[in-house]
Amino acid sequence: MSPLEAIICIQPDPPRFDAIPTYKITCYPLEKRDYKPFAQAQVCLAPGELWLRLWAFEARPRPGSQVEAVLAPREGAGLVRLSARADGSWRCVWRRPGGEEEPLEAALRPMAGDDFQGEYWGVSAALPRPRVEQALGPLEAGSVVLGNFYKRSRDPDKPHHGSCWPADFAGGREYEAVSLVPFTVVRY
Repeated sequence: MSPLEAIICIQPDPPRFDAIPTYKITCYPLEKRDYKPFAQAQVCLAPGELWLRLWAFEARPRPGSQVEAVLAPREGAGLVRLSARADGSWRCVWRRPGGEEEPLEAALRPMAGDDFQGEYWGVSAALPRPRVEQALGPLEAGSVVLGNFYKRSRDPDKPHHGSCWPADFAGGREYEAVSLVPFTVVRY
């Protein structure tokens, strides 16, 4: 696997998050100061859901501080985007090829705690697999979708825009193919 590709592991229900890759959000191309909060993400596929876990290490995050996941079909247009804020609000949408957005249901649980890296906040979310496959196409071993993970905030005191893989924040194309990498579904 090259640094510009990733995997979505097929897991039992419930998933074993300790057995799948954790992706690090460390690319902050526009950050002029030294505020680049470390964040992480995981993604896996269970029989009935696509699971996403996103968390950021911020001791006192601003309410608008957010983590995001974007997945898009390899061919065609549209995308699935989950965003969750430190204030507990969240949004999950299917952006159709024409640009209209349709809400996607998700079972979402907040995460918070601390470990050797510091205090963190985040979410664990289960998206219904049939709806996700309606947006992305069939997800089975060998399938490929595009995606990226983000840590963002437009708060004037601590604005930042970070991603796991390089994203075109300056050009406003952070959710377009130029900013997404291939995710291959694998049995794991």
